[in-house]
Amino acid sequence: KEAYRAMEEANKAKSLFLSSMSHDIRTPMNGIIGMTQIAMKYRDDPDKVQDCLEKIDESSKHLLGLINEVLDMSKIESGNTELHNEKTDLIKILEGVADMCRPTVQEKEQKFVLEIQEMKNACVYVDPVRLRQVLINLVSNAVKYTPEKGCVEVFAQQVECTRKGIGTYRIVVKDNGIGMSEEFLPQLFEPYARETRFAAQKIAGTGLGMPIVKNLVTQMSGQIQVESRLGEGTTFTLVLPLEAVRSQEME
Repeated sequence: KEAYRAMEEANKAKSLFLSSMSHDIRTPMNGIIGMTQIAMKYRDDPDKVQDCLEKIDESSKHLLGLINEVLDMSKIESGNTELHNEKTDLIKILEGVADMCRPTVQEKEQKFVLEIQEMKNACVYVDPVRLRQVLINLVSNAVKYTPEKGCVEVFAQQVECTRKGIGTYRIVVKDNGIGMSEEFLPQLFEPYARETRFAAQKIAGTGLGMPIVKNLVTQMSGQIQVESRLGEGTTFTLVLPLEAVRSQEME
C-alpha cells in the first residue's frame, strides 16, 4: 500500500508539473516575441535593433537552459547540477532579467524598479546560466503573484567581505503581491509545494522553481531568506559570496 501510494503521488506530481510549467516557459518567450516585434518596428535603427538582439539572446539562453532542465527531471529533483563559473558582469545579468520580465510587467501595468548600487567589483566568477535562472525565477514570480498596478522592486549591492578576493553581493526582490501564509513558508523549498490558494486563483506554477533556486544558491555557497505575509507581499533576500575578477584578468 505504501509503495502504491508513493507511485500515485509521483504520478500526480509529474502530471501537475507537465500541466503547469507553461508560466516558466512563457516568461522568456514573451521577452523574445516582444523584442522581435520592436526590432521589426525599428529595423532602420541599427542601435535599436542591436539592443533588441542582445535582449533576445539573453532570453533565448534562459529558455534553452529551462528546456534542458525540463528534459532531465531527475537532474532537477536530485539537485545534481554542475556549476561552470566564468567571468560574468552582474549588472548585465540583472538588466537582462529585468528585460525578460518587462513585457509581463507592462501588460499588468505594474511599477517595476531595478536599483543597482555602485559595485566595486561588478565582474565576478559565477555560472551565468545558473545565476540567471535563480534571478528570473525570483523576479518572474514576484511579477506573477503581484496583481495589476502592483509594485515589484529589485535592489542589488556589493557589501563588505573580509575574505581576500571574495565579494559579497546582496540582491533583494520585493513585491506587494498576494503573499504567502505563515504555515506554508516552511514548505516553500519543497518540490511541487504550492499554496492551495494559488490553484483557486488559477495561477499556474510548476512547484519546482523554489527548490531549484534553493539548490543552486546552496551550490554557490550562498544563502536565501524569505519574508512574507498574506495580502502584504513577499521579500526574498539573496546573499552570494563570489570571487571578484581582478583588473588584469578583465581583458
